Amino acid sequence: MRKPHYIFLLALISLSACAPDTSQSSISDDVSGTSDETESSSTSHTPPAGDYRLNPVAAAGEVGYAYDEYGEVIKELYRDDYYTDLEDVAAYLVTFGALPINYYYTTERGGYSESKQTCYGLYSNACRIFPGEYYSNYDYLPYSLDGLYNEADIGDEYYALSSSWNRGVLRVIFTLTGIDAYGQSNPLLFYTDDHYENFIEYKNYYGGWSEEFGDGGAEWSALDTWEI
Repeated sequence: MRKPHYIFLLALISLSACAPDTSQSSISDDVSGTSDETESSSTSHTPPAGDYRLNPVAAAGEVGYAYDEYGEVIKELYRDDYYTDLEDVAAYLVTFGALPINYYYTTERGGYSESKQTCYGLYSNACRIFPGEYYSNYDYLPYSLDGLYNEADIGDEYYALSSSWNRGVLRVIFTLTGIDAYGQSNPLLFYTDDHYENFIEYKNYYGGWSEEFGDGGAEWSALDTWEI
């Protein structure tokens, strides 16, 4: 009678040893799920409602970044590359705090004939003229903390096709020192396509421009700033 009972006990012990331990796996799954949820929550961000600008992110070295309206990087910018497209030039300026290297600084006024020839010789059709301080219409722009703005050309498809071209009417107007509304050392850039009659403000992301203001009657007003 004892032998079968002994065999039965051995079988029960064997089955118990082979059964999977689900307690640890369940804990790991719970921890993993919590971690994933926390990580997702900490990295999610939503832009503010209404019209806003991104706070410029300065490049730390030779590479900077252009952003979309959600604060996501969409393009790398390189300090030593040439840029002529409006969106690239605007993003470059607020990222590096300077114009691209294919912009030729000149104090020449009038026809700019010598500057055009020199610039074209250096950069060919990537040449763009940078005449420095902006002297035209300050009435529509917010007061710059250093009391001045600079201007630079944004060429159309006919710009710099030879060593003597028409500079056209497309300009960016900018300050690197900032304004009261946005803080010091915070670059601010405007674009005009009608030779300083009206302006739009760059909102520091690709395709981001404010409503037009200037001679058309509207006044400039500060935008909310989103820190990304």
